[in-house]
Amino acid sequence: MTLIQIGIERNVEGRTLAWALDYPGVFTYGADDAEALIRIPRQILTFESWLNLHTDQSWVQLEGLDMHIDETFEAFPVEADGKIHEVHAFFRSDMVPLTEEDIQKALMVFKWQREELLAGVETLPAELLKHEFEGQRWTIEGILEHIARVESWYFSRLGFEIPEPADGSDAYRLLNASAAIVNKCLPELIGSDQVFEHRQEKWSARKLVRRLLWHQRDHIDHIRDLALG
Repeated sequence: MTLIQIGIERNVEGRTLAWALDYPGVFTYGADDAEALIRIPRQILTFESWLNLHTDQSWVQLEGLDMHIDETFEAFPVEADGKIHEVHAFFRSDMVPLTEEDIQKALMVFKWQREELLAGVETLPAELLKHEFEGQRWTIEGILEHIARVESWYFSRLGFEIPEPADGSDAYRLLNASAAIVNKCLPELIGSDQVFEHRQEKWSARKLVRRLLWHQRDHIDHIRDLALG
């Protein structure tokens, strides 16, 4: 039997976010815990199929799949620097140091996600990249810039000194720069057991990987939805 540890994070933009803690990059949303949880098995199957497109050595184990809610967390707002910031989940499993194998898998998933992201936007017309969608905070181009800046920001949460991007850097240069940071800095976190705290939110190497792969996948899906109308 394969037991999947699930982390439940509530109040994420009004929804519940279920994390498959054993498989960074696998997560689901729901109106409540039950709805998010029931979607996890299908998402794991989707992730396994996606891995099979890139490698013949998938690490997802599907035999006798079972789930266990390991921990729940209520996201909450805090005020700092004159702004409201969301404090997101830090699970017990986030304290477990990353192995070399964990890092290798994370880098592969990150790379394949990035290839999917870029392949998805390179065929879009320039006017669509800059189009302002009703009810959306960013254009598609703005989402790409956001992805890159958040990736760099994640590493700054763990004490890395990340240089500010050059003035006038476009979205693709920012994405290249943040990918270089991921590829350079992530291997330095092998075995790290350090826990940092910023604005009441705790961070660790494992949490960084969890959120890094969630963030890119979440916005790949976001951009796809916008492009398809």
